[in-house]
Amino acid sequence: MLSLLALTACTNDSYDKGESDYSTMQADFVEAHTNSDLQVDYVMTDDNERLVMDKPFAQDWIKKGDSIYRSVLYYKKNEKTVEPVSIAPISVATISNADSLAKRKATVKTDPLTIESLWVSKNKRYLNASIYLKSGSTDNKDAMHKLGLVGDSVRTNRDKTRTLCVRLHHDQGGMPEYYSVHTYFSVALDSIKVDSIELRVNTYSGWITKHISLK
Repeated sequence: MLSLLALTACTNDSYDKGESDYSTMQADFVEAHTNSDLQVDYVMTDDNERLVMDKPFAQDWIKKGDSIYRSVLYYKKNEKTVEPVSIAPISVATISNADSLAKRKATVKTDPLTIESLWVSKNKRYLNASIYLKSGSTDNKDAMHKLGLVGDSVRTNRDKTRTLCVRLHHDQGGMPEYYSVHTYFSVALDSIKVDSIELRVNTYSGWITKHISLK
């Protein structure tokens, strides 16, 4: 109902860790392109750099060919291609309208979490978030973190700029809170026509507000 991101154990589906020296390894948030064989053949980084894989590779979470998957890629650069080390999918959130949620009687939850950092990609296509969720082992197969974004209003500022005011929906979903698990998510910005976003988040230290410029 909230265009939720469903996060369970938040583990990475790695490509090949190998035994090589990681001193030359790089990491980038990317849009990974898949070929007709469901293999990643190239990616576009958030800096708009096209990286061609030396050998296309498959992943269990890739279900469609000729598609784009938001991911974080660890790799080593060769002269003309890159050697992938590992890759993990990143969930992409959309911003739901608070009024439409109220009409559907949808419940917005604000269970606490930890925000590490927020940043806008260089190509302005995504707002990225690095967060920590409390988690742990459980016999409850339905336990699952759920994340979403709820747009409350658009504010016109004194300088005529416009700010979208957003809350972070987080449902702990029955997951235990034994230890912290690091994960990421992205927000697609292509349909957001404002100058900035004001994000309110409930953390373990209380409510905080983050202001993110989109210009």
